[in-house]
Amino acid sequence: MERIRSARRMFSESFPPSPKFTENDVPNLTQKVFLVTGGSSGIGLELSRVLYHHGARVIIAGRSEKSYNEAVSEIKANPAKGRNNFPKGSMEFLKIDLSDLTTVKPAAQELLSRIDRLDIAWYNAGVMIPPVGSKTTQGYELQWGTNVVAHFLLNRFLSPLQLRTAESAPAGSVRTIWVSSSAHHFGPEPYGVNFDDINYDRAAKKPAPFLTYGQSKVGDVLLAYEYANMVSDKGVVSLSLNPGNLRSNLQRHIGNIARRILGFLLLYPPRLGGLTELYAGFAPEPAAKKGFSFVIPWGRIGVLNKNVQIGIEQHGTAKKLWSILEKETDKYM
Repeated sequence: MERIRSARRMFSESFPPSPKFTENDVPNLTQKVFLVTGGSSGIGLELSRVLYHHGARVIIAGRSEKSYNEAVSEIKANPAKGRNNFPKGSMEFLKIDLSDLTTVKPAAQELLSRIDRLDIAWYNAGVMIPPVGSKTTQGYELQWGTNVVAHFLLNRFLSPLQLRTAESAPAGSVRTIWVSSSAHHFGPEPYGVNFDDINYDRAAKKPAPFLTYGQSKVGDVLLAYEYANMVSDKGVVSLSLNPGNLRSNLQRHIGNIARRILGFLLLYPPRLGGLTELYAGFAPEPAAKKGFSFVIPWGRIGVLNKNVQIGIEQHGTAKKLWSILEKETDKYM
């Protein structure tokens, strides 16, 4: 029976109904400040487009200022769907390399010197199935170090400002969003993270990149869950999401023929993933649900993978990961 329920959930996430929360449901965002890591491409760009065309101040964090400038030109030239009547916001570049933890503190300090509030942080940037053996500067498996560790460290710097913002902001409006994936269903057994050897340094055989990608997406879920336990009573909503199976440069490491077939059969336009992220940021349901929520395409409250949920509830995996990463990132604070 559980296998049937799991198959239904996977089908629903892979072939979602039409979105009910769209650009038209986003309020005027004038005087609001938002951070989007990886906002120069893919769903991050689609999200930044909507925020800008609703009057927001948008901080786009990434490695390449050239990519940022190209994204800005594209966003300004192509307004968010149906949104020509809002005042335009502003966009700013924040240089950070999430594959190198030494860049996080300078970037965070630079950001905190510019802003006095932070309404929503979307930890959106990510790496997907790079060549086997790829590492961050600090020696983490590339997907784990980029998707999980770097965002955890960045959040350590930004959390105090979000908590201060929540003191005067409307209830439920200050949010931290850790972008996961349907790949969280495919992390290592039994509960999604191979805690005994997270980077598979001691493995006799290196794991398939999709397994370690899935592990990184479980990591994002665990951080969102534990952070919700820490800040939900203080006015900050912490949640995770699966943005959907989307056409983006995340698939750049997949072979061309495989990518074309996959794109034709299963992948959707990035705008729809952007709508999932907008729902997580602005829809009332995630704020109304006390504690952690997991959002699925194209903007619905969903259910975590059963084994990941068991790990959280019965084996303390979220708390365990938080403790591990605190110790590992102390030196970069």
